[in-house]
Amino acid sequence: MTSPSEPPAVLRMREVRDRALFDPDDGAVTPSNRAELKAVAHLLNVLLASLVVSSLQYEQHALLVRGPSHRAVAEFLHGCADRDRAGARLLATRIAQLGFAADHDPRHLPARSRITFQAFQDGDLTGIVTQDLVGARILVQSLQEAVRWVGADDPTTRRLLERLLEEKEAQADELSAGLRDPVREHP
Repeated sequence: MTSPSEPPAVLRMREVRDRALFDPDDGAVTPSNRAELKAVAHLLNVLLASLVVSSLQYEQHALLVRGPSHRAVAEFLHGCADRDRAGARLLATRIAQLGFAADHDPRHLPARSRITFQAFQDGDLTGIVTQDLVGARILVQSLQEAVRWVGADDPTTRRLLERLLEEKEAQADELSAGLRDPVREHP
């Protein structure tokens, strides 16, 4: 048993150093990471595909929204697309840190994505906002489940997922407000 003045075994200099020296080629992944890394990388690639498809859908929808009265809606959707692309880059970076490759191959994106791309050629604003809200809600649910699944096994990945979840919840909230109050200048 350690005395109150001694650090716990996991923080003792020799143990920490010995564990850090074990497989240094693993970069940031140390033996204290208890996650099943291959499964985490697969999960992150699913979320990456979903964010890429979502960003493409937002971009398409933003370009379909026309007219000066809907300029704020188009700008909001462009911003959502940019945030989804940034989130996808963060996921790709984390996948690389875990020692795996992020899969951006366009042939694989639709099969992995939880978002189903839908375009509205006629510029149907209600349809566009509804579809984007559904996509945001799908990502909220997916991210919530991912946070629960990762749990304490990989704190860095969990924090990244929580940050993405917070952004998606804000997007869903804005889109939902746009559907409730169509007179507003932006969703």
